[in-house]
Amino acid sequence: MTNPGQSGETVPHQDFGVYEVFAQTQPLGAMEWQASLMAGSPQMALSLAQQNFLRRRQIYGLWVVPRDAIAKAPTDPTDPSHAADALFRLPKGYRELSDYHYLVSKWRQYQQQAMTPDTMA
Repeated sequence: MTNPGQSGETVPHQDFGVYEVFAQTQPLGAMEWQASLMAGSPQMALSLAQQNFLRRRQIYGLWVVPRDAIAKAPTDPTDPSHAADALFRLPKGYRELSDYHYLVSKWRQYQQQAMTPDTMA
């Protein structure tokens, strides 16, 4: 096999993997998906991502992840594992202040107590 470009022959894509690129655009910001790219190795994917994203704007973090390494949660409500996941959801009341009425009296109690090394442990 000759090198690509010498006789018009191209490299087969079977050795290339798909990588997802995530970037952090603010110093304390979250990583956000930017693009997908194909590369022959993780190092090549990182190099391509750096060339495409670091020259355009200030980036504080850059992740390149093989698409196969990303786990996806089921979103189909008919999927049995999705129904089992519903058991662990928090009840609606955790968002409402009325469910935390007991905390006011408990907070006052702690404010009135004298702080000693014994009570801190």
